[in-house]
Amino acid sequence: MSRRTPLAWKNLIGNPARLCVAAAGVGFAAVLMFTQNGFRNALLDSPVRLIEVVDCELVAISPARYMLPVDERFPRSLLRRVKADPAVADVQALLIERTMARVRVEGSPSRPIRVISVPDASLFPSTSNQPRRSWLNVAGLEQHRDALRQRDTALVDRKTRSEYGFEFDDSGHPADQRIELSEQSIELVGSFTLGTDFANEGSLLIAESSFANYFPRRGYGKPLETVDLGLIRLQDGASPEEAAERLTNMAAGQWQVLTRQQIRDREQTFWSEQTPVGMIFLIGTLMGFAVGIIICYQILFTNLQDAMSEYATLKAMGYPNRFFVGLVVRQSVYLSVLGFVPAVLIALLLFRMLESLTGLPMALTFARAGSVLVLTTLMCLISGLLALRKLVRADPASLF
Repeated sequence: MSRRTPLAWKNLIGNPARLCVAAAGVGFAAVLMFTQNGFRNALLDSPVRLIEVVDCELVAISPARYMLPVDERFPRSLLRRVKADPAVADVQALLIERTMARVRVEGSPSRPIRVISVPDASLFPSTSNQPRRSWLNVAGLEQHRDALRQRDTALVDRKTRSEYGFEFDDSGHPADQRIELSEQSIELVGSFTLGTDFANEGSLLIAESSFANYFPRRGYGKPLETVDLGLIRLQDGASPEEAAERLTNMAAGQWQVLTRQQIRDREQTFWSEQTPVGMIFLIGTLMGFAVGIIICYQILFTNLQDAMSEYATLKAMGYPNRFFVGLVVRQSVYLSVLGFVPAVLIALLLFRMLESLTGLPMALTFARAGSVLVLTTLMCLISGLLALRKLVRADPASLF
């Protein structure tokens, strides 16, 4: 009978109004899990956006910099020393200022902002026969490279929070506004796209040659001699892991050299395991899962209860319990898919809106959508098996 008649599917679509309510309930739980997972993934993705756009194999940081937003630095002289290593092709310093960087847009209050230096090697033509290669692969930087060479100019992150007061035209170019950085006038000559994170609500890019003008007290009066991130490129064929270990030992205790993947894993581990925020979003996902189980249980239990006399007839005819288990399992899978499809569409729309409002990277990949699909299916299966207990345990005569 189960091969000739799709009983599980017929039971679901027999009452279209109930099916819509059931799918909506499952979709609601799936959207809850999508949202919590989305914020958790944004927490893990956003701090490493800067690492993902640097064009190098190794990144050097201070050993006291337990997470990237912390202002712990190392001397630039260490970068000069590593040039003698045969595996090193080129090095460059990346300067980041958060503590002393405050920006004020006319008509808005002063707010802290992240200022990132653009290495001069990325702005000015190469002095060698080799073509110029940018150290930062940031969307928008190449188009405004010539304008950024000028003194007292900057690029603003297009995803900077609206509270700063930056205005943009339809093409994304900053509007003509009076702006001060650290109480000095600065001109915005373009925009770029990087994104915010849980520690930085906005960013500016300025040429390294202009960096010292705005933060003269940085590094005890030597603003360019203290480095936040050291960018190291290797010769072709060199092992990044071996080079990282060797360069770290060259100045043990003064800096730590990591591959991009190592620093990415370290940063995400810190935010997910050593901060309460990661645990909060994980608990939120589990709460959505629990709410979904309750919703699905009520739906499937009601469905089984309404057809209990028919199921009793089948059981009295000799159908084994595995038949009913298979029936409910198929029904649960159908219900999970029917609820998941609209939930994906709603989540995509919601993620786009949240990314526009917050600047956080709310990315929905196939792997992340697949994990929510697995949770949704498991949620429906658990609910269905719980709802089936009465039918499996009862005597057929008592069900009429």
